[in-house]
Amino acid sequence: MELRVLRYFLTIVDTGSVTKAAEEVRVAQPSLSRQLRGLEASLGMTLFDRGGKQLILTAAGRRFLPLARDLVARADAAEAAVGALASGRAMRITVAAPPTTITDVIAPFLSTWGPEDPLVTVQAESPARAYQALGRGADVAISTAPPRRRFAGLPVARLPLWAYVRADHAWADRDDVTIGELAAAPLIVLTPAHITRRVLDHAVQDADASYDIVLECDTPHVAQAMAASGHGIAVVSDDPRFDLHPLLILDGAGEPLQIHLHAAWDPSHYALRSIETFATGLSRFCVEQYGPQVTARG
Repeated sequence: MELRVLRYFLTIVDTGSVTKAAEEVRVAQPSLSRQLRGLEASLGMTLFDRGGKQLILTAAGRRFLPLARDLVARADAAEAAVGALASGRAMRITVAAPPTTITDVIAPFLSTWGPEDPLVTVQAESPARAYQALGRGADVAISTAPPRRRFAGLPVARLPLWAYVRADHAWADRDDVTIGELAAAPLIVLTPAHITRRVLDHAVQDADASYDIVLECDTPHVAQAMAASGHGIAVVSDDPRFDLHPLLILDGAGEPLQIHLHAAWDPSHYALRSIETFATGLSRFCVEQYGPQVTARG
């Protein structure tokens, strides 16, 4: 089973046609068809249903597709690594992380790097899907959920939740607010899909309280914008915008509400040292940016 033929197979899947795939890979269509049949013969399975005008994967083909993508991705990664070592140029690292983490943590961290550091590509993923991205080509994933045991990793930081108020709000001269006080105020919150909302809900429940939701938002930026327009207090974890004043939210024990950032990667990754350098550097940057209280535990 040759990598070249696997690449042909993936191109056929992506284009939906042997004719279009032949044009893309610049191989004659009869030759491409023969090599596809040869791949099926070597695997002992039929990959496509050829009954219609368009090639459709069989059940066996659907099961084989992720394996083929993984093999080709690993081969590409190995080729890139060898090329980087041979030429002496900086390696490229792909980081998967939630959008807010990219905006407020990763992008500011990368701005401190120099030309001798690896090139970094960042892709936005939800916290629930960030670790899945490691199987789709990402080298390191950052998430608010602890990584699975099969991954290597480290805790990055404990970032606080903030209650954002306008400069003319009665709390604007304060540094913090208790969960009981906050629950009695009109709140602009994120949807339950966000870890920030789930942490808030747990804290309110632990305080045996309930709160009044003025508006649910899909994005933290909109939540802050609505707070700036005077509709309520925004509860988010991202950095302040629109001249809003941040308040730490204290639970019943007087501890600030926090979300935990974790980094994870494949322990057998060829660029292990570069990935570890990125993760530990990101953790140090969070402490420098937000203070020693965000130092990760564990």
